[in-house]
Amino acid sequence: MNASFRYGRDHEVVQRLRPEPLTAREQAAQAAVDDLDFEIFRHKMDMVALEGKETTMKLGASTAMRWGDVAFGIYTAQGDLAVCATGIYHHAVLSQIPVKYIVKHWRNEPSVGLHPGDAFFYNDPFYGGVHNADMGLSIPVFADDELVCFIGAAVHTGECGGSEPGGTVCGAKSRYDEGLLVPPIKIGEQHALKEDILSMLSTMTRDPRTMMLDIKARLAASRIAERRVQEIIAEKGADFFVGALRRILSMTADAARKKVSRLNDGIYRQPRFMDTVGPESQLLKINIEVEKRGERITLRFHGSSPMLMDRPVNSYFQGIIGLAMVYFCGWFFHDLPANNGLLESVDWEFPDNSFINAQGDVPVSYAPATQVAFTQGMFMCGARMIYSSDPLRAVASWFSAFAVTLYGGFNQLGDPVADLTPEINATGAGARSDMDGVDVAGAFFATLSDCGDVEATESDRPFLYLFRNQFNHSYGHGKYRGGAGVGYGLMVHGVPWLGMGGMGFGSQFPSTLGIFGGRAAPPAFLQMVRGSNMGALLASGGEGLPHNMAELYGGGEQVEQGKREYADVSLPPGPFMGGDTYYVPVTGGAGYGDVLERDPHAVMKDVRNNLTSAAAARDVYLVAYDPDSLYPDLEATAELRRAARQERLRRAKPYAEFLAGWNALRPPAQILRYYGDYPLPGQPS
Repeated sequence: MNASFRYGRDHEVVQRLRPEPLTAREQAAQAAVDDLDFEIFRHKMDMVALEGKETTMKLGASTAMRWGDVAFGIYTAQGDLAVCATGIYHHAVLSQIPVKYIVKHWRNEPSVGLHPGDAFFYNDPFYGGVHNADMGLSIPVFADDELVCFIGAAVHTGECGGSEPGGTVCGAKSRYDEGLLVPPIKIGEQHALKEDILSMLSTMTRDPRTMMLDIKARLAASRIAERRVQEIIAEKGADFFVGALRRILSMTADAARKKVSRLNDGIYRQPRFMDTVGPESQLLKINIEVEKRGERITLRFHGSSPMLMDRPVNSYFQGIIGLAMVYFCGWFFHDLPANNGLLESVDWEFPDNSFINAQGDVPVSYAPATQVAFTQGMFMCGARMIYSSDPLRAVASWFSAFAVTLYGGFNQLGDPVADLTPEINATGAGARSDMDGVDVAGAFFATLSDCGDVEATESDRPFLYLFRNQFNHSYGHGKYRGGAGVGYGLMVHGVPWLGMGGMGFGSQFPSTLGIFGGRAAPPAFLQMVRGSNMGALLASGGEGLPHNMAELYGGGEQVEQGKREYADVSLPPGPFMGGDTYYVPVTGGAGYGDVLERDPHAVMKDVRNNLTSAAAARDVYLVAYDPDSLYPDLEATAELRRAARQERLRRAKPYAEFLAGWNALRPPAQILRYYGDYPLPGQPS
């Protein structure tokens, strides 16, 4: 065992997000790598990783695994991610930390060691950077007696045994409320899983069947990929494999630095606000500054809200960097391999005692919400940073606040279940400089994932879908509008009761802000009807039932009767009885550009398709139109917009006058409990 290791957390290994120094073995192996063979190797390795990802999805049982929230990686012998197949980049780049932990602590430890046929499991968020429900497995791969690489899969398993079901604990007071907490541990030897360890893990969660199937899915996919790697080694030799795997990292780092160098130097700032700390509505701030100089991008977070001792929205700094990779891999470095060589061009500075740099025993169950709030700010800074060189990549934000339904109990077959619903993978995309955002595009952090079929979800989950379709009016307006999100209704079905709750933010303060004059996606909230007569209505033919979220939000009389309640999307779980209904908005993307520049024909097309309302066409976009044909009057529209621009100029103030009035404003004191220092009236904000 490493002499500095004292059975506590290893604060050194989590700093090692960038590639490890080139070893003498890797340097010597470069001579065995021909350029043409290297390109063939890269393609083969991409296909090996893709096969591993697809296999994991097909064999797993949890919602996230079945619908593709999977990161499958191939790592160097030192633990650096070199090849990745995923649409969920943060799991990929963060899963190198547990691999490096294994190399550092267990490789030369006699009681553990690394051998062919071993397998390691982990879910401690300190080493994964997110929260306890995100779990991973990796295996070492040998050529003869030489360790040449690791292979592994990371994915969210829907239940981790916390004090609340579904993998996220809204009421967590410390990390000990959040369930399973496992640093890298050997769960397999000599190509066999250790049944004693599996028995322990299964008894620590509410849904042991899903837990075991997900572990075995990760392992089976890793073993298939191991065979493919061994085939390459048998053909080309270990020297070639070791050298080529390292060359992927070096090539990626060189290309990333070159691409960064082409951007204009500058500083870009974007404060991000969250309206929840989990169990209550409160205001928090993530203060983001992105500086680009030469070949480096530096992320700074000074001025962010302090760490919360007993609220679960804290995030480890490594999780924030992991979510930064969603922007870098998916948008800015979209044409480069997704590996941690990209981080060779990125630096970061985190303040101490901040909720985005968690320390000690504070809870982190809601860290995904905090991290996506940061990522939206990264997208907004990135849009301004990249606009001059690649305006098509300067996109508005996708919906980025979650709206996840968590549940736990027994299903209609009598089996224990605890998980989340898959609709987080059906959000609206942000608008861009030349087109509207895509409707129901997916999740920005898991763009290749899917929300699955309603029938497949209902087959072993204790609820019935009442509807699931595009959530009208859910996006941000602009010259180009954001894509619409999805809205859905559930009825607890086939069981006496089910524990249900929600995770997310953005019910009080808009979560998804527009860029370059575009507008935010609207805040959204949950509706619930307890003691609903929905079952009887369905049995009688269901006349007049709501078919989408717009009808629920319309304010008219509802045929569904019962005790109707409203709540923020962050809802502590509680019992819902059989027949109770639960309506959830998963909102759309942000807008891009001034609403007064939107093509009137595009506005009216959205009205005809029921994606926006006649009122929005009239009052937001200022389109004059014939109410019967819904055809725009272009001359009258131009006059309305000219008058609106004149009114804007009339209301305009010199900047100093505006700033004086702005700095005199202050939110209500009751929502600043966790905010940190807020400027007094007259001080700069």
